[in-house]
Amino acid sequence: MRWNPTGDDSRQLIDEYGEETGHTEEVDWYKRSTYAWNPKQDQDKILRITKSSIGTFGWCPQQYYLEKFKGLRGESRYYHTRGLNVHDMMEWFWANFSKEDEDRVMGLIHVEDNIEEAREIFFLAVPQPPEPYAYGEDEQIAQWLEWQFHRLQVTGGKDWRPVGVESNIHGNRYVIVNDKPIPVHLSGFIDTLFKSEENGFALMELKTGKYNSSKPGNMRKEMAFYKMMLENSPHHELLPITHWGWEFPGGGIEGGTGAKLHYESATDKKGKLAMRSVENNLVKLVKAHLNMEFPPDPFLGRLKKGVPMEEQKLKCNWCDYKSDCEFWSLTDDYLDNIKEEI
Repeated sequence: MRWNPTGDDSRQLIDEYGEETGHTEEVDWYKRSTYAWNPKQDQDKILRITKSSIGTFGWCPQQYYLEKFKGLRGESRYYHTRGLNVHDMMEWFWANFSKEDEDRVMGLIHVEDNIEEAREIFFLAVPQPPEPYAYGEDEQIAQWLEWQFHRLQVTGGKDWRPVGVESNIHGNRYVIVNDKPIPVHLSGFIDTLFKSEENGFALMELKTGKYNSSKPGNMRKEMAFYKMMLENSPHHELLPITHWGWEFPGGGIEGGTGAKLHYESATDKKGKLAMRSVENNLVKLVKAHLNMEFPPDPFLGRLKKGVPMEEQKLKCNWCDYKSDCEFWSLTDDYLDNIKEEI
């Protein structure tokens, strides 16, 4: 069950965003934008790109096509509910843990030297759901709170609170394809934004899945997309982005390596490589729309030499759209064998 303690969905509608911010050009571009952009038919439209959409395209262009052009939707799974519940509680905490609460906790820590009571008050600040969580949300919320409590101790409250929570950002830019500028609209919600130690800002992303050695590369690309989105938005007050990071409070689940809180420079060599990677992926995505070509990409990694096709790993194992996919409908013997195994 999903339980949102705020009682509503705080994500703004686009018209409300325009009215509150005065960013009318971004609203106009957003309204012109669509995921299902076909330049041969939609000459008055532009392509809308989010972190999720570019990620789906990078995973499998055919899956992207089936979602964005055919309107297919995958099944809602337990980890979606878990993610929503943990994110909702994070958002509730930052909206409701008052400055008065903060001062009381700080007094217990620094004046009375009573860390245990301070921790108890801090953890009791979050409400309990009407029914017990079913997917390990309690443990993840507790770990996330422990990290915030430690940050409060270390910082003494300086720049401890985020300057933005679930920030709704819209940015307009051009992607150069064959020397021609193609307008696109970037949009998304950033989990939290903090002031950084270099007179800039830091992006933080909360994840509720497992953590392993493959995650940092993917996370840098996600953060790089957010950075690019902000840099092409009117929100100059939130620039420059000097750092980014990610929180995996349940990183040890399902064979993961353990809870992970990571924070790093967004402008070092790895950060610059991530930005270039996102730029290249934008070009690939726009080219696919210009040519209206979204081929399936079923293989997980490179094909292994000497390994029969029926033993190759397929991304199709995690896809809800197999019955609608041209690749899956092929009748080769190796596909028949794989279908029987899955």
